[in-house]
Amino acid sequence: CSPAFLYLQDSASAISSANDGQLNDFALATRLSYFLTRTAPDEELLMTAAKGTLSTDPAVLTAQVERLLHHPHHQRFVDDFTDAWLNLRDLEFTNPDGALFPEFDRFLQWSMVQETHQFLEALTNENLAITNVVRSDFGMFNNRLGMHYGIDGIEGPELRRVALRADSVRGGFLSQGSVLKVSANGTNTSPVVRGVYVMERILGHQSPPPPAGVPGVEPDIRGASTLREILDRHRSVESCRSCHQVIDPPGFAMESFNPIGGWRDRFRSLGEGERIDTEINGQRVRYRLGPPVDATGVFPDGRTFQGFREFRDLLAEDETTLARAFATKLLIFATGRDMGFSDRAEIDRIVSNTQHSGYGVRDLLHAVVQSEIFRHR
Repeated sequence: CSPAFLYLQDSASAISSANDGQLNDFALATRLSYFLTRTAPDEELLMTAAKGTLSTDPAVLTAQVERLLHHPHHQRFVDDFTDAWLNLRDLEFTNPDGALFPEFDRFLQWSMVQETHQFLEALTNENLAITNVVRSDFGMFNNRLGMHYGIDGIEGPELRRVALRADSVRGGFLSQGSVLKVSANGTNTSPVVRGVYVMERILGHQSPPPPAGVPGVEPDIRGASTLREILDRHRSVESCRSCHQVIDPPGFAMESFNPIGGWRDRFRSLGEGERIDTEINGQRVRYRLGPPVDATGVFPDGRTFQGFREFRDLLAEDETTLARAFATKLLIFATGRDMGFSDRAEIDRIVSNTQHSGYGVRDLLHAVVQSEIFRHR
């Protein structure tokens, strides 16, 4: 079928008369509308574009962004951006093993997705600091998530904001069931896969592909050895060490969460391990408890963590990296292209302009729209 049917295309007429690559008012209105409401510009936005002030007056552009953030269709942005950024589109492709995780059900998965969508919506609406991406003092839960996460006192199927205890492992995207499920395969977790996920989607660091001829790291399906023990041997290969010392630590920290987002101190196994007398849905579980989880790690710069809580605290210390990564993901989503070396200076300006609010999520969104990258072809 025609490319014009599938893609939004900027024509030559979308460029301003100055011919400097800047979008004219109508092209800017189109980009803004598809970014924040996922549909064509409404009448008010088109009328603003016709006045010629959308591309020339930052206050006018800011006012339109605020209006669209309250638009009934804005939920489409929240859902679509979250799904693209965190790869939730692949959630259906990770079906949990029913013998290992009999507590999983479709309502739980639906609740996980809603948790992530509503959490981003709260960060945006309240302009909360970017550190909430990895560590927050609240979450969006219903009774099913409360049961799964071990949080008492939540009633009903509707999600609502719930304050978290200071020692809770929940809070932030990394401890949400949707993220933990999509970064696993339904049976096992891989520190490598989850490590790459955190580095690329949360910290904005692209990981190179593995060297040619190096075999993949496969889990021990018997449960006799943990993947961490196998990775320790894998890192003895010189060509693997430089990358794995970067991507493995985040993955090790997240080993405390099983493939469906539950907290664990020991791995589950259908082979070797300790039998347990536990029933779920009236049936005795078939899995056994295997080796203990080791969620400790060392960053390449020498900083250490003793578990997931310390790991996320270390991530939260680097606000600038979190803000830059988030702004970059917004720009990719808005423009439909990857960011390159020539974009770095402008992304740095976006981040610098939001430092006053602790890199507030709403401020970052505004700064992205005001940026040269967004307003140019």
